[in-house]
Amino acid sequence: MTGAVMIERLKQLALAGRIRQLDLQFAKLVADLGAGPELVLGAALTCFELGRGHVCLPLNLLTSQGGWRPFGLDPEQSRELLGDLADPALWPGLFAMSPLVGQEENDGEAPRWPLRLWQERLYLTRYHDFEQGVARHLGALSEQAAWPEIAPTLSRLFARDDALIFSALLEARLAPDFSAPQFVEKYLDLVFPDEVNWPEVEALLARAQAASDLAALDVLVPEALCCNGQKLAAATAAARPFAVISGGPGTGKTTTVAKLLAILVETGLQQGKAPAIRLVAPTGKAAARLTESIGSALQALDLAPEVVAAIPTEAGTLHRLLGVIPGRSQFRHHKCNPLHLDLLVVDEASMVDLPMMARLLDALPKHARLILLGDKDQLASVEAGAVLGDICSFTEEGVSQAQAQWLSRQTGYRLQGTPAGATVRDSLCLLTKSWRFDQHSGIGQLARACNGGDTAAMEAVWSQGFKDISLHPWAGEAYEGLIAQGVEGYGAYLKAAREGQDPAAVFKAFNGFQILCALRDGPFGVEGLNQRLELALARAGLVQRDGDWYAGRPVMVVRNDHGIGLYNGDMGLCLPDYSDEHDKSGRLKVWFEQPDGSLRALLPSRLPSHETVYAMTIHKSQGSEFAHTVLVLPDGPSPLLTRELVYTGITRAKRRLDLYGDRALLAQAVRKKTERYSGLAQRLEADCPASVA
Repeated sequence: MTGAVMIERLKQLALAGRIRQLDLQFAKLVADLGAGPELVLGAALTCFELGRGHVCLPLNLLTSQGGWRPFGLDPEQSRELLGDLADPALWPGLFAMSPLVGQEENDGEAPRWPLRLWQERLYLTRYHDFEQGVARHLGALSEQAAWPEIAPTLSRLFARDDALIFSALLEARLAPDFSAPQFVEKYLDLVFPDEVNWPEVEALLARAQAASDLAALDVLVPEALCCNGQKLAAATAAARPFAVISGGPGTGKTTTVAKLLAILVETGLQQGKAPAIRLVAPTGKAAARLTESIGSALQALDLAPEVVAAIPTEAGTLHRLLGVIPGRSQFRHHKCNPLHLDLLVVDEASMVDLPMMARLLDALPKHARLILLGDKDQLASVEAGAVLGDICSFTEEGVSQAQAQWLSRQTGYRLQGTPAGATVRDSLCLLTKSWRFDQHSGIGQLARACNGGDTAAMEAVWSQGFKDISLHPWAGEAYEGLIAQGVEGYGAYLKAAREGQDPAAVFKAFNGFQILCALRDGPFGVEGLNQRLELALARAGLVQRDGDWYAGRPVMVVRNDHGIGLYNGDMGLCLPDYSDEHDKSGRLKVWFEQPDGSLRALLPSRLPSHETVYAMTIHKSQGSEFAHTVLVLPDGPSPLLTRELVYTGITRAKRRLDLYGDRALLAQAVRKKTERYSGLAQRLEADCPASVA
């Protein structure tokens, strides 16, 4: 059998829609270069898996138990495709001998191979180089550490807020099931409850009449018995040029980074110069939320004016930071033209794919600090890789003994290190306590059960009578109930839009309610639901259509337009514009929230490709939060339904969640954990180079 014969077989798969033309053309390129049938098929598979978000093709999959089914073919189709080929167990050796496959011992040599092989993983060369570059940069940064004496600053910025605790206590004491241990655990971050004199603590909480009465808790529940994750994270990032602060929604990632920036700016000013700081996120929506969150966090801190002035309050997007060159995949900033900054904070880092992370790291100056914020359990990036997840795979290893000793001295906490582990583990910080929703709320319990893949716990949550969550199985009039709930949920903002209220007020009302879908197509996807909702809203008199554009129409940009500064995922509302001094007719324009909180209006004719978006996909909702979220699952199985998808949808809700879907399908989705094929974690686990080449 020859490579040409394999190409003919792949052509039939392309005609049947089982593989992409891109997969076929790449395989044809490799065949034209003289590859044998095994490598031609390996090339097509590697390209195919890249299209599904995987960075590489692990060759051990080819010999996995249960039988290997390339491209998801059925057993008979698989046998037809693989007939006459060498045993897949021999493929790693065959590929290693091919002149078309490079290996890392060949790095630096002149030839450029279409494919690369590393630890029995087959890569497209470009993605191999992206992964290798990210590992080198992060490995080099992780090896570095300074051990500043910041205990006084940490104590000041993370001091117990007796006023906040007392305010919470007044409300908590009214509950018939008030628990002193539970209250202290939540508000003082207690981790050693067995060493507390509970009768004295309970008596104090019962008699406290003012915030000042709670000062005695400093003795009854000392810092050594507690562990504030935010304080640990700030200390970790203050000591290292690279840090990851990961946590679920509402765990205080931006609050933590605001205090961290205060520490670094104060330190810099003492040394004569504040660091140049930039804040970025993958999308405009996420950048706007980061801007809002950092601004709110800084207002709550007691900082010197010169410190506040040195901390930026406006975030931008990664594309703007790196400098887009229209029509090219390269950016203006790169290794030979690095960014002008000392510290970069990247929010929603789970959305950053491998190529973007590689380019970002290449553009960082050698002296710069990098802080990644994000939820490691959210959906991975739409494009290839799961960079944040791979980095955070080492959180269970704990920190080194040296790191633990230093953290204990700075925070006052009782910490223990572990003797062995990857270097990068000392750069990782995991926040677990959510302030968006109480861990004992329905949303909190549901999110925890989902994230843990615990279907029994999830089933139990629905039966506990929580007021903030509701499950609506697909039976009877459930679909019509969903449409009616959408009409009610969007009614307030549409009324404000028709009345010509200030656009900022309309946006605030709009952001209070959102329908999220797992799928795009069909009646349970965004396309079908948006059509049904638009018709229902028109019948209810909430929208008055006169063509495509009407007051209140929500749209989402689906294609980047660097010229006017709109990007895929940006949300806009069509509203009348009464601010134009030359035209008081209330001409319809589409308004977009900017990262600094301002609003920008454009004529509808200027928008790039867009779509109506009363309902949006869960993917597009990342980086957002809504007071009331309606999560819509399909009425049947789908390969897109995964634990991460459901978890991300659940955790967009702040105060109320309605979930439409059947229990069995929900349980099936929660059991299905997404896996992205990659070698990044293995590279980070290996010995890291002392410097970046």
